[in-house]
Amino acid sequence: MKQRRFIALLAMILVLVLCVGVLAACNKCADGHKDDDKNGKCDVCGTDMAVTPDPDNKPGDDDKPSVPVTYTYNTSMGAGPTNWNPHVWETNADSLFQGWAETGLVDVTIADDGVSYEWVYEMAESVTDVTAEYAADADLAAKWGLVVGDTITTENKVYRVELNELAEWRDGTPINADTYIYSMEQLLNPKMQNYRANTYVSGSTALLNADKYFASESPIYDIALNEGEEGSGPYYIHLDKVAYDVWAQYGYSLNFLNDNYGYGDPDAIAALNELKNPYGYIELNDETWPLAQAAVKEFFFGFYATEEEMIADGLCDADGVVVKDYVLVYFGFYNTGEYTEPYSFENVGIIKVDDYTFDYIFKDKVTMFNALISFSSNWIVYEELYEDGKTQVGDLITTDYGTAIDKYMEYGPYKIDSFEKDKQIKMSRNENWYGWTDGKHEGQYQTTNINIEIISKDETLENMFLAGQIDDLTLNAAQLNTYRNSKYLLKTDATYTYRFVFATDPAKLAALEVERNNGKNLKILEYDEFRKAISLAINRAEAAAQGTGGYKPAYTLVNSLYFYDVENDPSSVYRNTEYAKKVVLDFYGISYGPGEAYNTLDEAYDAVTGFDLAQAKETFQAVYELAIADGKYTDGQEIEIHCIATGTDELSEDDKAQERLLNAMVAAATVGTGLEGKISFVFYAGTDRYAKVASGKIEMIRGAWGGAAYFPFSLISNYVDPEEADIHEACGWNPTAQNLELTFDFDGDGSEETLAYTLNNWSKLINGVDVTVGETTQVAFESNEVRLYVMSKLELAVLESYQCIPLWSETSCSLFSHKLKYATLDYNLMYGYGGLRLMTYNYTDAEWAEYVAANNNRLSY
Repeated sequence: MKQRRFIALLAMILVLVLCVGVLAACNKCADGHKDDDKNGKCDVCGTDMAVTPDPDNKPGDDDKPSVPVTYTYNTSMGAGPTNWNPHVWETNADSLFQGWAETGLVDVTIADDGVSYEWVYEMAESVTDVTAEYAADADLAAKWGLVVGDTITTENKVYRVELNELAEWRDGTPINADTYIYSMEQLLNPKMQNYRANTYVSGSTALLNADKYFASESPIYDIALNEGEEGSGPYYIHLDKVAYDVWAQYGYSLNFLNDNYGYGDPDAIAALNELKNPYGYIELNDETWPLAQAAVKEFFFGFYATEEEMIADGLCDADGVVVKDYVLVYFGFYNTGEYTEPYSFENVGIIKVDDYTFDYIFKDKVTMFNALISFSSNWIVYEELYEDGKTQVGDLITTDYGTAIDKYMEYGPYKIDSFEKDKQIKMSRNENWYGWTDGKHEGQYQTTNINIEIISKDETLENMFLAGQIDDLTLNAAQLNTYRNSKYLLKTDATYTYRFVFATDPAKLAALEVERNNGKNLKILEYDEFRKAISLAINRAEAAAQGTGGYKPAYTLVNSLYFYDVENDPSSVYRNTEYAKKVVLDFYGISYGPGEAYNTLDEAYDAVTGFDLAQAKETFQAVYELAIADGKYTDGQEIEIHCIATGTDELSEDDKAQERLLNAMVAAATVGTGLEGKISFVFYAGTDRYAKVASGKIEMIRGAWGGAAYFPFSLISNYVDPEEADIHEACGWNPTAQNLELTFDFDGDGSEETLAYTLNNWSKLINGVDVTVGETTQVAFESNEVRLYVMSKLELAVLESYQCIPLWSETSCSLFSHKLKYATLDYNLMYGYGGLRLMTYNYTDAEWAEYVAANNNRLSY
C-alpha cells in the first residue's frame, strides 16, 4: 500500500509541474485545480475552466485512446444454469440471472438509517390498493368475487400496478402492460403446464382464477368416459398429462414412481419407467395396472402394519389386491368435474387498465407487504423469442426460451455476453437499462462486468481466490479453521435446519435386516427411546464446529430467521416468543423458576445444549434391556445404521467429518452399557434419500427443511401435513392419524376451550384452511397468538416422536476479497449485505491487477 501511495503522490507532483510549465497539455485542466479569483481561468495554469477534463487521459496524451475504468465482479458456481426461462426454472443455478439480467416490479434495499429496509420501485412506478374501487362497483365486485353472500367485502386483495415507462428489453423494445399480461397468459397456459405456474396457481399469494385457467381443458382422467373403451384397457388414460393442480395437491405417486424417487419394488419401478409416455407420466393400462397396484400397496405399508389391516380398512380386497379407486386417487387419475371445460384467460385476475397500468387480483386476502414480496420476482418473457421457441409434442407445448443466450432477452442492469457450458459465463452492463439514466440509481451498481467461473472443487476455488481471480469463497469446515479470524469472513445465516431422519416402521426395519443379511440389527431403531439416546449423545456445538463450515447448533426444528408478522413488527421472530422457547425447555426437560437451576425462561433457554451424556447412557441401557426382553435385539449383536448424507456424487470432507464425530459421540455414550462398542453409522452419497427413508428403503438420512421465512406456520406443514409437503419423509409415524388435544382461548373471548385434531388438521387451521370433522367445521385461525401457540405444540409433537433429530442450522461462511466493499457487514434477511446494487470496489480492474502482482499473486486473508 505504501508503494501505491508513493506512486500516486509522484503522479500528482508531475501533473503540477506540467501545468506550472504551461505545457501543451495544460488546456485539459486536471481535477482539483481552483478558480479562486472567479475569472474563469485555472489559477495554476491559466486555462479555461469551462473545458471538461478527460479523466482517462494523462496530460499530453491527447492523441491516445481513452481507457475506460472497469469494475469486474468475479465469482463462481458449482454448476451452470440449464434453463433460466422464468416460467420453468428449477434449480438455484437456473435462477442465476434473476436480479442481474432481470428486475422485479419492486425490490428491497437498505433504508437511509443504514439498518432497516425500504421498498424501491423498479419495473413498477407504484403499487396501490384499489380493492375499495372494485368493491364500490357492483358489476366489478360480482365479476371478481368481492361479493360474499349479499355483502361486498373490502379485504385488501386488488392492487394496481403502474409500470415504469422507461423500462425496455435489451434491444430497446418497450415493456408495457401487454408484456405482463401476455407473459402471465403463457405462464399459465394449460397446454404448457409450466413448472413455475404453481406460484400463481396455489398458495397464499395465488392469482385469482389462475388455477381454473391453468387446469382448463387439461387431460384429467374420467373413469366413465374411458372404462371399457375398446382397445384401451379398463383404466387407460387417453390423454397425456394430468392437471397440475390435481396431481400436485392430491397425487403423490407420479413423483414417487419416476426415476427421481423410486418407491415400491425396484423391478416394478423399472418396468413402469420403461412405459412412461413422452412427458414422463405413467399410463394406466392393462400392462401397467398390476404394477401400479403393487406400488400403491408398497407405499401404504408405511401406514399399515399388516396386509390384514389394509383389507380391514378397505384399501385391499379379500385377496390383498389394492382396489381400483385407491389406485386412481393415488395416481391423481380422477375427474374433479370442475375444470375440464375451456376457461377464458379473460377471467384471470390480471386486467389491463392502460398501456402502462394493470390491476392484479389476489385469490386470497393479501396484505401490501406480502403483495410487494410477491412482486419482487417477475414473470415476463420476450414474446417473439418465446413464440419462436415453441414446439408441439403430443398434447403439450414447450419453448426453448431461456436455454441459450440467443434465445433469451435481458431487461435488467446486466446482459449476458458469453456462456461456455460447464466453464464460464460473462456479463456486462445492459446499456438499455433505465437505471443508468433515470437519476434514481446514482451511486448504485458500480459493477461494470460479471464473470462466473463454473467450478466445484474446493481446493481449486481456494487457490483462485488467494490469487485474486475470484472475489468470494464459500468455506468448508477445514477452510473455516484456517480463516476463522479473518476480518474478511462473512457468516450468513439461512433458514434451513439439518436433521437426521429415521425410518421407524418395524416391518420395514425387519425387511432391511433380511435384505442386508449381515447379522446386524436394525429393529432397535423402532424404539423412540433409542433415537432419543442418539440425540442426547450428540454434542451439537462440537459437531457443528468440527464437521461443518460454520453452521450453528440446532435444538429444535425452526431457527431464529422465521418472522410471523414482519410487516407490522420487524422483531416478530417465532423462536423468540414465549411459546417457542417453552417448546425447547419442555422437550429437553428443563425447568425454571423458584427452587430450580434457572430463575427465568430466558436463562433456562440460553442454557440448552441438547447434550446429556449421563442421560444418554441411561437411556441406551434401558432400551438395550427392553429390546432384549421384546426379542428385538440379541445380546452382543452389532447395530450398523446406514445413512444417506447427501444427494451429490460423493461425500464431502464435511460429510466424512460428521460421520466420524457421530460414531465417536455415540460410542462415548454407550460406554458401560449393554450396547458398548456395538453401534456404528455408515454415511454414503446417494440419490432419492427422502423418498427412500419414507418408503423404508433406508433407515436413516440427513436432510434439511427451510424457506418461507415470513410465514413459519407453513414450514411446520412439511413435517405434519403430507398433502401440503412436496416430500413427506415419515416412515412408521403418521401425523394424519396422531391426535393432539389442546386447551386454549382459541376464540379470543377470554374463555378457554379444548379442541382435538390430528396433527395435519392443526397445521391446516394455522395455514388458512378450514377443517371439517364429521358435521363440525372449525374455521381457520387468524389470530397470531393462537397460531403461535398451535405451531409450538405441533413442533413439540414432531420432536417428541424422534422421527427426526435436529442437528444444526445452515450458516454460509465465506470470504470476500480485498477488492470488494459491501454496503454492510451486518446481514439482514430482507436485503442481505446490500447486494450487487450497493456493492462497491476498493480497486478498479487495472489497480487490482497491479495490487495482486505486487503481492506475488498470493493474497493473505
